[in-house]
Formats: sequence, structure tokens, C-alpha cells
Amino acid sequence: MKSLRELYRIGQGPSSSHTMGPRRAAEQYAERHPEARQFRVTLYGSLAATGKGHLTDYAILQVLGEDRTEIVWHPEIVTA
Repeated sequence: MKSLRELYRIGQGPSSSHTMGPRRAAEQYAERHPEARQFRVTLYGSLAATGKGHLTDYAILQVLGEDRTEIVWHPEIVTA
């Protein structure tokens, strides 16, 4: 970690935790796979249950692109 500022950034939507983590994961995946033409993102548990209202999908689509990304929602699947 570079600074505390990285820890306390404010994300989009009513819950930064539901946008910043998924956005960062999408950024890392896109960096590691620049050749990818399409993406399929599967969200589980609370991310899927509240993702639309908390803009989780918006944060992911901003990074990966709406035209080449499919988001699959599984709120009923929760892992411990």
C-alpha cells in the first residue's frame, strides 16, 4: 500500500466497498488480460444482492466496457 489515502478513498454509490473492490478487481484483470475481447463477471452474495443499487455494475462496466461485459448476478450463493 502506498498511503492511507488509498485506504480511505471515496467510491461511487452509497457503499464504497461495493464499488471500489470490484472496480479494482476489474482493473487488475484488464491489465493482466489486455487481449480479452469479452468479459463475464459473476457477482455473489451481498455484492449481487445490493449491487445494482450500490452501483457495483456501473463501477465494473466503466473499466471493462458495457459493450463487451456481461454481469451475472447470484445473490443466493453465499460463501463463508
